[in-house]
Amino acid sequence: MALSLKLRQGLVSFFLLLLLLPSSFVAIEQAFYTQLLTNAEQKLEVHLYAILSELSMREDKIELTNNALAPDFYRPDSGISAYINDEQRLLWQSDSSLNQQFELPNVELIPGQHLFHLVSQQQNFWVLSIALLFDAGEQTFPLTIHIVQAEQMLLLPHQSFKRTLLQWFIGIGIGLLALSLLAYYWTTAPLTRLDQEIRKLEQGKQEQLNLSYPSELKVIKEDLNLLLANQNRQKQRYRNHLSDLAHALKTPIAVLNTSALSQQPELKEQLDRITAMIEHQLKRASSSGQDIWKKELPVRPLLDKLTGALHKIYRDKACPISIDCPEHIQFRGDETDLMEILGNLLDNACKACQHQVKLTVTDKPFCLIVEDDGPGIAEHKRQQLFNRGTRLDTYKEGHGVGLSIVAELVSSYSATITISDSPLGGARFTLQFPLEQ
Repeated sequence: MALSLKLRQGLVSFFLLLLLLPSSFVAIEQAFYTQLLTNAEQKLEVHLYAILSELSMREDKIELTNNALAPDFYRPDSGISAYINDEQRLLWQSDSSLNQQFELPNVELIPGQHLFHLVSQQQNFWVLSIALLFDAGEQTFPLTIHIVQAEQMLLLPHQSFKRTLLQWFIGIGIGLLALSLLAYYWTTAPLTRLDQEIRKLEQGKQEQLNLSYPSELKVIKEDLNLLLANQNRQKQRYRNHLSDLAHALKTPIAVLNTSALSQQPELKEQLDRITAMIEHQLKRASSSGQDIWKKELPVRPLLDKLTGALHKIYRDKACPISIDCPEHIQFRGDETDLMEILGNLLDNACKACQHQVKLTVTDKPFCLIVEDDGPGIAEHKRQQLFNRGTRLDTYKEGHGVGLSIVAELVSSYSATITISDSPLGGARFTLQFPLEQ
């Protein structure tokens, strides 16, 4: 849970940076470009009024009385030019327009109206056009004045600003990311410590949570410790009661077994059944399958211990037990439960086999597979095998409760057990545990 929460917090911070920085960059860049256009329009208006102040007409020709215009209008390729036309023809153009490939736009304006607009030709131009009635003594002439500026003059400072802004935003982004990472690790450090302590609890390295946590997690820590303490007390109480029960029953059973009547087949069978049932109920009650807290238990050392004991028991039969279990696999549960499950299955496999027993352990999900090369189990009898008291072999030992214990233990872990035919020739027992095991 802690890791999942930390991951969500990190993703939220990352996506906020990913969203806010580009959107802020675009907003500032667009605002700057809008300001450039406003400044360009104001600049062209100044040039327009300068031309109007010097404008005169003599014999149907436009003249400027002095050189009050900006030097850009006299320098070719300056990027700024001016045009004056009437309704039919071009009357005047500045020297800077001689090399400029610009065609007058076809705009219809009423006298006194002006228009700032983009004209797209071979290249783009921003044009300020104004229509007026020029009074030349006895006559009035309709004129249109166009002040033209190449868009490139706006793009150059715009691109320079974008590069500078991008450099700043990259620096700001790196700084914010570093601060976010520091804040992320600082705020999630308690969750990391809590996760590490929980893992130690699962591995059996400690019995409760011991570290200090912020007030938000302190209540969780106290509740978990109370839960663990209560579980341990209940488990110990159950075990004490079971130990007392086993001790109380041990003496009466022993007395009955020493009686001459106990040698009668009917009484001996019933005493053996009572002994087996007591053993079964004790093992069932002491099972940890329903524990709220399950510790991680390395599987391979237990297998080595168990197979070592079975080799001694069946040394005369010489049946090797092949084990396929990686060292890293762990079982989340009680050691006694796992030993009981594997002990019964492997013991039955050793009894039934001819020459070979195989045990395979996998994880994700945790799975146990026990196989042998014995006679196998008929399909119509497989389900009966898990019923208490049912024995499908011909061995004298046992009373048919081993596999019923296994089935109940497996069920307590919400796992499943199935019987099928093994490639070795005998039976194959497959125990499948839940994915979250």
